[in-house]
Amino acid sequence: MMNKYTASERKVDLYEIGDGLTLMNIVTKNENGKTRAVHTYIGYEGEGFACVAHSEGLDEPGVIYSYSSHVRMLKANLPYLLDCFWSNIK
Repeated sequence: MMNKYTASERKVDLYEIGDGLTLMNIVTKNENGKTRAVHTYIGYEGEGFACVAHSEGLDEPGVIYSYSSHVRMLKANLPYLLDCFWSNIK
């Protein structure tokens, strides 16, 4: 099925999470300005970034989504996300 939206905007948010680690969210919005997807990466100095979470279809009818709630959820699940990161770069 072809996606009815094209990416009109991408925004990158970076969060320093300590010990040389950075959490990066890439937020993609549709042509109407609604958030369509969020891809979350964690990176370590000189090691690059690994994808640890992604959400897509956030602009579909009936989906209730809040970026601030998304960020709070990432902070609450940071130990799990760090495990994913370290598993991906080894």
